[in-house]
Amino acid sequence: MKTPVVTQQRILRDVIISVFIYALPIVLMLLSFMISGQRPWKDKPAITIHK
Repeated sequence: MKTPVVTQQRILRDVIISVFIYALPIVLMLLSFMISGQRPWKDKPAITIHK
């Protein structure tokens, strides 16, 4: 049985929306790093000693 065209279009739309929602925070984080010039992966973390 073939899937109706309307259902295929809805599935494709939902997949695109899901990928956009997943990727948006990552893109915004990288954009903020690029704008601010921060490179947290290059900075050495401060050493804290817990007693």
